[in-house]
Amino acid sequence: MSDDQTTTVKRLKGGRIECTVTFHEAEITPAEEKALHELSRDIEMPGFRKGSVPMDMVREKVDPQKLFEKTIHNLLPPTFEQLVKEHDIKPVVHPKVEAESREPLILKITFIEKPEVTLKGINKITVEKKDIKLDEKDVQKMIEYILDKHKKFEEVDHPVEEGNQVTMDFYGEDGDQKEIEGIRTEGHQVEVGSKVLIPGFEDNLIGMKKGEKKQFNLTFPEKYHAEHLQGMPGTFHVTIQKIETVQRPELTDAFAKAELHSNDAADFKNQIEESMKQQEEMMERQRRERALMDAIADATHVDLAPELLEDEARQLLTELVEQLQQQGIALEDWIKQTGKSVDDIQKDMEQQGERRLKLRLGMTKLVDEKNIEISDDEMEQIVEEFLSQAPPEQRKAVEESYQKGANAWEQLKWQKKVERVLEEMLG
Repeated sequence: MSDDQTTTVKRLKGGRIECTVTFHEAEITPAEEKALHELSRDIEMPGFRKGSVPMDMVREKVDPQKLFEKTIHNLLPPTFEQLVKEHDIKPVVHPKVEAESREPLILKITFIEKPEVTLKGINKITVEKKDIKLDEKDVQKMIEYILDKHKKFEEVDHPVEEGNQVTMDFYGEDGDQKEIEGIRTEGHQVEVGSKVLIPGFEDNLIGMKKGEKKQFNLTFPEKYHAEHLQGMPGTFHVTIQKIETVQRPELTDAFAKAELHSNDAADFKNQIEESMKQQEEMMERQRRERALMDAIADATHVDLAPELLEDEARQLLTELVEQLQQQGIALEDWIKQTGKSVDDIQKDMEQQGERRLKLRLGMTKLVDEKNIEISDDEMEQIVEEFLSQAPPEQRKAVEESYQKGANAWEQLKWQKKVERVLEEMLG
């Protein structure tokens, strides 16, 4: 450590390393002068060009707290470097800095290393595998769903009958005859008798004619998806725009060959069954992986430093904000929608962060214990297979980041190691 500093180092639980550093004048002075020069760039005074104000006058103008913070900011990089090198510290998150005293300047710098991890009962973990059995009713529903996509419609001039498709405009009013927000719809299509609208709505359409208007009273179901409308009575105003008959095709050999790219009806059904089986197998695999990862997290015993938990919670919050932005939702609006307080959200993030940390640390321990390795030649094949799925322009843009040693290369390598651990444990 520099002769201009006095340092004490304490190694604590959870990978925490507390370094108390006392800085002396010989080191503080140049850091403070540098801070003054940096702050002077924003100071304007009559008779001086911006950025050329004398330092003694700058000192009188700047906020002492800003000068103090800037001075510390200048002292930290070389201090971090010296502490890490001299005390063989391997931090996993950015260190936490606290000022314990101004005169003399004493900083407490807390580094967090990867904590010691113990896996208990990991070899006893088993995840039951369920047999995949398709229900014939589900297969028939899927066939009917696909056939429905080939329905044909013919406009008619008679009153609405059950089974007809109706195109309509409608809106709703509450008990005070105020329009219910979010209900008004134009050109809405519904097959009468499908029961996709609230109970009684489709029944009231039967007998109506094209161009006819009608109003009727209904009550929203107690389990309606919009909570504020659950159980609320309303008056609906409907105008019929179009009435059509619906013709559904039958699954014949000729139809299967002409429209469904199959040899015959039996071949089409076999394709549906195989597709559904693959989907069920994929879902079962995902269920087993989730169950296994939960078990690994439960088997992971580790003392997590508060700073590590705080950092993980911040990362989770950042990820949430990014996801919401992609959906065009502001964080404040999302919090209102959830009905949770900011403290509730923070606690959720901390709990999720703790769980995610335990899983990640436990998985790292497993990969090390099982000595999972992937050669460079194998990685090149994995990267090539991964990039081959991307369009040419996108591949060109990301190809460099998947070179050996790059972050994307290492992340993909880690992902493949985890997959191999899961594969081995799931059998």
